[in-house]
Amino acid sequence: MVKNNAGLCTFDPNAPCSTCGNKGEIFCKPDENKVIVSHLLEGSFIIMAILGTGLTSILLRNVWPVLTFSIFSALFFLVIQPRITCSHCPYYAEDRFFLHCTENHFSPKIWRYHPEPITKWEKIGTVIGFAFLGAYPLLVELYGVYTFWIDYSDLVSLLGVIGVFIGTLLTLVLFYVIFFLLYCPHCVNFSCVFNKVPEKYIQRYLERNPVIKQAWGKQQNNK
Repeated sequence: MVKNNAGLCTFDPNAPCSTCGNKGEIFCKPDENKVIVSHLLEGSFIIMAILGTGLTSILLRNVWPVLTFSIFSALFFLVIQPRITCSHCPYYAEDRFFLHCTENHFSPKIWRYHPEPITKWEKIGTVIGFAFLGAYPLLVELYGVYTFWIDYSDLVSLLGVIGVFIGTLLTLVLFYVIFFLLYCPHCVNFSCVFNKVPEKYIQRYLERNPVIKQAWGKQQNNK
């Protein structure tokens, strides 16, 4: 088990960042502005999805649509994703209880830090998790639109239900597009299935952080 900051340059205030070739290329230092943007993106989608699945629950007179999404979202962001994805990120090595990174900020660190690369099964779990997170509320809300269209004749209310669905879809697209295009190409969780950082920056970061480099080497030797 690697304790505390594991000697990583990410948390070293004396690290020679000004002379590092990775400066401006990867998100290797905490940035409050990026944290704010990521939470606005995630929060907007979650709020719209809960509103949409909640409205569908009211139409169906069944609490399970909104309850399922709410429980899964909480488990995914607070328990599942931190283990299969975040625990492999350098930010997870920081000596504090809550994660302090540019993306999944403020989730409790209930797992130990894993400097080794993410496994194939963890990558599959990450993809499935994000796919369900996006697809479930949209499918539920579509069913809600269909039910409302069949059972009610109020055009204004129908347009309102459709509007909530469109709002959920737009916030989801914005959330995923911004992350995949602007965050993933610079994220220091290099082994994540969505990571797009060029190999030269990865190797440069590994050279500056022997703890991670050693863990990566051991996992490759064990294959």
